[in-house]
Formats: sequence, structure tokens, C-alpha cells
Amino acid sequence: MDDIISRLSEIEDSSQGCIDDAVLKKKEIAAEMNAKKELWKKDLDAKTQARIAGLRESMNISKEEKISELKKQSEKAFKNLQEMYDIHHDKYVDMLFSNMIKE
Repeated sequence: MDDIISRLSEIEDSSQGCIDDAVLKKKEIAAEMNAKKELWKKDLDAKTQARIAGLRESMNISKEEKISELKKQSEKAFKNLQEMYDIHHDKYVDMLFSNMIKE
């Protein structure tokens, strides 16, 4: 009977050791996973920031190109209006004067 109790006590001690080892291994795995998660998060953040910077640069280039094109169009339109004014200035003054006198 003492042998059985002794044997059961050994089995219990052994199983408790296995449980303790499993708990320790679980903590090690959890720490390893947290470390991997942090690395992944930092890598993702870096990639995201790089992508955002690339998109900003692309948008700024596109914006500058559009602004340049709008400036060219505005200058062309102003030049055309100035030419029309220079050519028809006297006609516009006469029309304006005539309209003012009629009233």
C-alpha cells in the first residue's frame, strides 16, 4: 500500500513538473509572440509611413504641375484679353460713350 501511495506521489510530482514546464513554455512562447508582434507592428508602421510619404510627394508633384498649367492658361487668357483690348480699345470707348449718352 505504501508503494502505491509512493508511486502515486511520484506520478503527481512528475505531472506537476510537466505542468510547471508547460506554464513556463507558454510564457516563453507568449513573450516570443509579443516580440514578433512588436517587430511586425514597427515594420508595418515604417512601410505605412513610407507609403504615405510617397503619396504626398506624388500629390505635391501633381499639384505643382496643375498649378503650373493653370498659370499658363491664365497668362494666355490675360494676353488674349489684353490683345483684344489693345485692338478694340477705341471701339469699346466709343460704344460705352454712345451708351452713356443715349440714357
